Amino acid sequence: MNRRTFLVTATAASASVVGSRLSGAQLSLPAGANRKLTNVLFVLADQWRFSAFGHGGDPVVATPNFDRLAERGARFTRTYAANPVCTPNRSCILTGRYSHQHGMIFNNIMLPPREHTIAEVFSAAGYATHYVGKFHIDGKEMPGFVPPGWRRRSFQTFEGFNRGHWYPTGAQYFDNDGKLLKPDVYEPTYQTDLAIDFMKRNQNHPFFCFLSWGPPHQPYRPSKEWDIYDPAKLDFRPNVPAEVRNDPKSRKWIAGYYGSCSALDHEMGRLLRALEENGLADNTLIVFTSDHGDMLGSHGLFYKEKPEEESLHIPLYMCMPGHIRAKQSISTLASSIDLTPTILSLCGLRPYAGITGKDLSGAVLGREPKVDFVYAQGAMTAGKPRDIDGSYGVMGGKEWRALVTSTHKIVQTIDDKTVAVFDLEKDPYEMKNLVGERSAAALESELLAQMRRWAKEVDDPFPQLSRPAKAIYTDEEAAQARS
Repeated sequence: MNRRTFLVTATAASASVVGSRLSGAQLSLPAGANRKLTNVLFVLADQWRFSAFGHGGDPVVATPNFDRLAERGARFTRTYAANPVCTPNRSCILTGRYSHQHGMIFNNIMLPPREHTIAEVFSAAGYATHYVGKFHIDGKEMPGFVPPGWRRRSFQTFEGFNRGHWYPTGAQYFDNDGKLLKPDVYEPTYQTDLAIDFMKRNQNHPFFCFLSWGPPHQPYRPSKEWDIYDPAKLDFRPNVPAEVRNDPKSRKWIAGYYGSCSALDHEMGRLLRALEENGLADNTLIVFTSDHGDMLGSHGLFYKEKPEEESLHIPLYMCMPGHIRAKQSISTLASSIDLTPTILSLCGLRPYAGITGKDLSGAVLGREPKVDFVYAQGAMTAGKPRDIDGSYGVMGGKEWRALVTSTHKIVQTIDDKTVAVFDLEKDPYEMKNLVGERSAAALESELLAQMRRWAKEVDDPFPQLSRPAKAIYTDEEAAQARS
């Protein structure tokens, strides 16, 4: 089954599409849908890889509240970042579109004003839409106040900042009116407090709350309370080489990363209790995911932006008692771009025109769809911007594309060179690259043909370079784009 482009519009008696923009204050539910609006709590972590959970494969880390969340609802086991970097993948999540489509191909640029977001649909449907934490789609300013208007992307209220990481203490925040706050508290704890306060204020009004935590992104420094893992007693994935295992600095980083995961697990527990205490648990869809993973020494690498599993494979949980059956392990292949259409469908709302992502709501409602592959893109970075072909900059190295099936992965770079083919069933840690193996030649050809067909279908210029969005757009440009 192909991942067809969904070109659907938000339609209702009380709202309409004017040109390409949503208008109107309300967007009613489709005929026959449940008239009781579903709240949404969307929680996004930064750089949390799929395996770093008590039930996820990394044997050291403990996450009892996420284990509980998985028991209460659905846990997707094959979800991949559409582009495993902060700015690009956050844009993919919010728009339901690939980074080559919206132009957010590297960090610290601004989402073009022509782009729709999931918050537009919820806002038009009468929801209170609120953003807490790191945004990172509003250019290069750090921490960066995101002003009211189009730059908030239909989040009616905003408590956070554009970008930056300050922990274990030293958070920098803007309130909704632009006042800079510097609470001397662990950043995720403060963010969770803000989200809980918002949900309490809206107990009797439908809400869409987007909570964006900073950890476990580096600096790998959890709060003192959660600095609980001994660097000398870590277990490692088989693909972590001896030079990392034997390096005290690397061990300290990894222990700090796991401590940050456990700290966030504590905050998830606070969120679950707050929903229960305020009578919201049965009518709130909880979604948790990450913008990308972290190599944590696998193959001798750290951080993100890579097509390897530790960077590309991300967690995804969905929970809503009475609607999403408990204790589900979902093996459907999923991408970040699928989140917006899936969430809107679960809430009885229709997305805007131009979404590329697929509605996977059937996966959690007992009608598991067949998805043959996911497609991902990115740039292998050298850490500094550099010009490519003299026209514009891409962060370091080469752009790449990856196609992941239920059993295999292929990676190709901008020079039209296949750099990796892995059998993920037999080799889940990607320790044997099959490129150049005679026995894998037919498989490589088949995967490459599949990748090229999909690139053509979604108008990806690859192997030509993608065009980036601008670092900043003016209000005048926005008015013209959104008219």
